[in-house]
Amino acid sequence: MRFLLLCSIIASVLTGCVGQLVEEERVLEYHKRNYTWPLQKYVPDTPGWRQLMEERFEQIARLKTSGARYEAYYQTVRSSLLAPNFTEHGFGLARCPEGLLQALRQGIYDGLPNVRLEEKQDVITGPVPWMIDRPDLTERVLRELHPYAEEWVGMELTAHQAYGFRLYRNESNLYMHVDRMQTHIVSFILHIASSDDAEPWPIFIEDFNGRTHEVILTPGDILFYESSKCFHGRPRKFHGTWYTSVFVHYYPKHGWTEVDHRMEGHYAVPPIWVEDNYTPSDLPVLEMMGTSMREPYCPDEWCRVKDTVKWSGPGVEGYWIDPTQKKHVFNPRRVSDEL
Repeated sequence: MRFLLLCSIIASVLTGCVGQLVEEERVLEYHKRNYTWPLQKYVPDTPGWRQLMEERFEQIARLKTSGARYEAYYQTVRSSLLAPNFTEHGFGLARCPEGLLQALRQGIYDGLPNVRLEEKQDVITGPVPWMIDRPDLTERVLRELHPYAEEWVGMELTAHQAYGFRLYRNESNLYMHVDRMQTHIVSFILHIASSDDAEPWPIFIEDFNGRTHEVILTPGDILFYESSKCFHGRPRKFHGTWYTSVFVHYYPKHGWTEVDHRMEGHYAVPPIWVEDNYTPSDLPVLEMMGTSMREPYCPDEWCRVKDTVKWSGPGVEGYWIDPTQKKHVFNPRRVSDEL
């Protein structure tokens, strides 16, 4: 019975896969890869990143249901170990060309009378977001800002998706999460516009030194980030009629798709996920909301919002700004032109 239960839990997590992953076979793959628990190393192995992830694993061990534990280990092992870091800090701020921004803003305002409802996402609470479908504009973003993403990360990228335009609505929030590792490696959020009554709505993101940053974007700001690596979200509720951005994702051009990163994430889940290891702790209670996380007894349902590095746009044309506030000369061009 226990064997069948484990298979059922893993199969529910492997939505979209053919067949189901048998736990005994999964554990064999775990040992073939010489994984150990607790983790002996982290990527990157900075003291702050290690402490952040060790504390999160302690929270995960206290989750009450095995399904929630499995999902939490799956998400966090990918972030802490499997996903490589391609930059020093994990994110940076830049500025969109003014001509592109104006075209996007016009597209939003033209589309407001004809919004549709987005499909419900477990990572978003509050009213279901509106969507404005302008594939001509989102493809333009994907294409024209491709060299920006390549220069920021310093390697050639394959374009995957530009998603939008999503309009968050009053009382919405976005739980902390990481994105899919197969395709969402180098990403950016381009904030376009918000309603006149909208209050500033920060995005929270964790850097590779374990610090949580609170970033307020202004229209036209680009936030580059390693989205399958750095936990991010907007756990603080939005106040206003609407707030919109476009979400853009790339992955490394060379060799990335030769590995099934999704399955590698499952193979890396430690076998202890089946065990109820609840012990008293001073750390906040963690809950899984689908593939995302919240801390229900904390302000804004995420305790680290109380101690953040605060910064905001606008970005500076010709530069990108790292989380230490250092400016880097930014002259977007295709990396391949220099190779």
